Order: sequence, then structure tokens, then C-alpha cells
Amino acid sequence: MKKRIIATILSMALLTAACLAGCGAKAKSNKIVVWTNMEVEQPTIQKLADAWGVESGYEVEVIHQSPSVQQFAQAVKSVDGPDAVIGIPNDQLADYVNANLAAKVPDDLYTDSDYSDAAIQACYVDGARYAAPLSVETISLFYNKDKVSEVPATWEELIDNAKSHGGVQFDATSIYYDLGFVRASGGYIFNYLNGSYDVSDIGLGNEGAIDAYSFINKLCNDYGLVSADVTADIARSNFQNGQTAFYIGGPWDIDGFESAGTNFAIAKMPTYNGQEFVTPVGTQVSFVSNQSSKQDKAWELITYIMGNGALELYESGDRIPARLADQEISQIKDNEFTKAFIEQINVGEPMSTVSEMGQLWGIYTNNIRSMWSGELTSEETGANIVTQLKEAVELMNSGK
Repeated sequence: MKKRIIATILSMALLTAACLAGCGAKAKSNKIVVWTNMEVEQPTIQKLADAWGVESGYEVEVIHQSPSVQQFAQAVKSVDGPDAVIGIPNDQLADYVNANLAAKVPDDLYTDSDYSDAAIQACYVDGARYAAPLSVETISLFYNKDKVSEVPATWEELIDNAKSHGGVQFDATSIYYDLGFVRASGGYIFNYLNGSYDVSDIGLGNEGAIDAYSFINKLCNDYGLVSADVTADIARSNFQNGQTAFYIGGPWDIDGFESAGTNFAIAKMPTYNGQEFVTPVGTQVSFVSNQSSKQDKAWELITYIMGNGALELYESGDRIPARLADQEISQIKDNEFTKAFIEQINVGEPMSTVSEMGQLWGIYTNNIRSMWSGELTSEETGANIVTQLKEAVELMNSGK
């Protein structure tokens, strides 16, 4: 009798465990979990996902999460782990690809030509598409309308105007702001060809890049317009308070300037060296976990948000859509600030979508500071940047 009772209890326990496991699997089978780095826009993404869920019969949970690759790698092992990431900066994409965590984009998911060139370039890693573009952003020229009556067309004109009307400020020790000088002079970070970056081919020490550093040095030591003390935050504050005539910044600055009552406008960046001033275009991209059992449905969800969420994401988070047709929506194209940024995006490019890009930031800044202090010539600055970047990349890759 006792054995029979024990056997019955064990059977019920096993049945309960099986039921719980089965019920959990069933619940997950009709559920997609999404992580997003876009905090302000998370409710909008959830709303769009819910609409897609009604049509598809799926429940979607959108979680605000700023994950590291390690967090993501651990989370996807769980039954409740993320199936996709919607809205992550493109400069982080290569890390997920290199860690074998991102699935390739289906060939027919979207057409590259429907999106801005910079946004498409941002979705490729080693010649293959691993993400879908959602929104784009860049920096451009802000000017104080109380101090400036005519927008300069060239950097040469900008310098003359700034010297007599209150200056120009930005973090000129950062490659993020200096990229346009380097690119217009014939320099580059990593050579890009056929959807892939060659990290062994660094163009930050060639003749063009050295010419750019020479000009950046003049901005500090000859014209007195920039200095190592002026960070992006200080430049923003000085422009907001009306102390400077020009400022280089992004869409994220607009609300603060409007709240402060700064009388400003935004224009496309002036040309430099007779060439367009190439600014870095940041793209919020979406990708699917290659560990997900619902990859097709996750891509369907991403496609739905790309196709239906442009205006709502713009209104909730000032996100400029990556799709060219969506940039023509009246509420978007008629906004003068947005119009200026779109014009600049069209001549911009993404920062290199490779993990090695992360090694450059500090190296570049330190060498520009040393040049400004007189420790290095522009030639030595270029040579140092290339040598130190190669060493840092070699060290990084030696640990793989």
C-alpha cells in the first residue's frame, strides 16, 4: 500500500513537472521577446508590436535593455531570452556578429536602395547583412540667429565669421567631430570596399589625414577657436547660453536649446577643402538572435515596425526614419531642423562597423591633445595614431 502511494505521488510529480515544462514551452511558442536600447521609444515600439501581434497571433514583450554582448549571450540561452533586438546603435552590431549571436538578414526582407546609403552600410558586417535599418542621426551646424545673419558655405567662411561673431565650439579632439576634415582631405579610418572593412588598411596617417590634422591644429593654436578644455558638454552649454555663434551637435540637442530660449537654426555642414563635410551617421538597427527558434516571425515583426512605425517613432523620440520614402512624410520633411539633418545624412557615412573601431577613440583624442600642446607635429600625430591603433587592434585580436 505504501509503495503504491509513493508511486502515485512520484507519478503526479512527474506529470506536474511535464505539464509545467510543456505549458511554459507552449506559452513561449506564441511569444516573442524583444530587447530595445531605445528607452523613450519603448512604449511606441510595444504599441506597434502589439498591433502586429493581433494580426499574427503572437504576444510580444518589448523590454528596454542596454545589453552587453555578454548579457545577451547569456540571456539567449533561456527559454524567455530575447528573440530580437530592435533599435541598437550600429557601431555595436559587429560585436554581436563576431560573437556569433546575430542571424543574417533574409535576402528578400528589404531592398537596400529604399534606404539612405549610410544606413545600409551600417547593416553590413564582413560583406553580409546582419541588421535592418530603423532610424538615422548625425551632427550638423547650429548657429545663433542673433549673431549670424548668413550661413557660411565653407569652413573658411565659417572661421572668418566665427572670429568676429562669437566663435565656434565642438569637441575637436574627437574623431566623431573631426571625421569630415579627414575624409575631405583624402583620409579615412578603415578602408571600406564591397560591404566590408579592411582593418589592416588604416588611412589616418596618409597625406590627406596629415593635412586635416594641420588644419585642426590651426583651429586651436592659430585661430583660438577650439581648445582641449572645450568638451561637447561645455560647447553645448556655451551655445545654449548665447556665448558662441556656432555649435556642432545633433538632434538630441534641440529640446534643450528650445527650452532655454536660444534663438537658433540648423544648417548642413559647410564644405571643407572643396569637398562635402562627411559626418558620422548613427543608425539604430534591428537584428534577430541566431539562437531564436522563431527567427522568421521575429523578422516579420521587425519588417512591420520598419514599414509602419516611422511617424510614431519620429513623434515620440525625434527619430529620423532611415527609409527614404518615410523622410518625405509631411510632418517630417516640413520640419526645418529635421530637413537640415536629412541633408547632412545624405553626405554622411557610418563609423566603421567593426569591433576594432572601439580602439580608436582614446588614441585619437590623446594624440590630438599632444599635437595642440606642441609635443607632436601633424605628421607625428598621424604616424602615432596609425601605429598605436594597429598595436591596439593586434592586442585585442590576440585574446580571441
